[in-house]
Amino acid sequence: MALNMKTLTQALAKAGAVIEKTVQTTVQEVTGPKPLQDHDLIDQIGSAGPALAWKLYSARASRDSARAHQYPQVCVWVLDKRVLSEARVRAGLSKAAEDAFLDMVRADAARLVRLRHPGVVHVVQALDESKNAMAMVTEPLFASVANALGNLENVPKVPKELKGMEMGLLEVKHGLLQIAESLDFLHNNARLIHRSISPENVLITSSGAWKLGGFGFAISLEQALGDLSSLQPFHYSEYDVEDSVLPLQPSLNYTAPELVRSKTASAGSASDIFSFGCLAYHLIAHKPLFDCHNNVKMYMNTLTYLSKEAFSTILSQPFLLS
Repeated sequence: MALNMKTLTQALAKAGAVIEKTVQTTVQEVTGPKPLQDHDLIDQIGSAGPALAWKLYSARASRDSARAHQYPQVCVWVLDKRVLSEARVRAGLSKAAEDAFLDMVRADAARLVRLRHPGVVHVVQALDESKNAMAMVTEPLFASVANALGNLENVPKVPKELKGMEMGLLEVKHGLLQIAESLDFLHNNARLIHRSISPENVLITSSGAWKLGGFGFAISLEQALGDLSSLQPFHYSEYDVEDSVLPLQPSLNYTAPELVRSKTASAGSASDIFSFGCLAYHLIAHKPLFDCHNNVKMYMNTLTYLSKEAFSTILSQPFLLS
């Protein structure tokens, strides 16, 4: 039987591709995601993102890395899937919830890569993952605003810079101005609604600039104004706080009422402005305006109270007028 050289060549090429992919997968499972192979971690500096699930590490590019000259100092984001899975089991949540959370993290990382603006965290190396971990690389960071406010979840060894840290009013005002400018870009240029403005999604760079991250819940302005049937509304439980381990909705303390009460996925730029106001209040008053512990009944009770009488007294307090 005559040997068909073309068929043989195609078969060998296919077999070679399968072998190469198998080798790459095996190496990745042993060494971890590509960002961890290309960089040497120095110290954990903080945590960020939904439920502060990302650990942030100061890092430098490995000597043989092509990025060593261009980005000598970076921040490596690491998410340990095993820790996440163990927390999910302890909380009694489903595997589907864990998968949905990881999909949201992937969407966030993909959006960060596409967005290019001085007010958005700059990605140096895109998200890569293995069976046990996810990792990506950004510009050098100091910490998240959540860390700066004293929320040190997922930071086992607290850096000395964060211990007892207090931000001055001038620093807070300057940071909020930068976030306001970033929101202007999102709404008017990128035509996006963030829907998750909160301390864990605002990052402070090593040079002191405040930048936006956490785009896992973002939608386009066209989606917000058009057919919302393809978008799932957020579901906030009335009593169960355990889903805060794997949040599939933005932090309740900073979410606009229309996103909490509506049975549709309604949102607009005003939703982000409401969240921005809640962020500003927390930073200036040193306590959240809504302190709901992921409980929607507490949120609604606070909202009712504020709408009736509290804002008149809040606005007269010295810390807001100074």
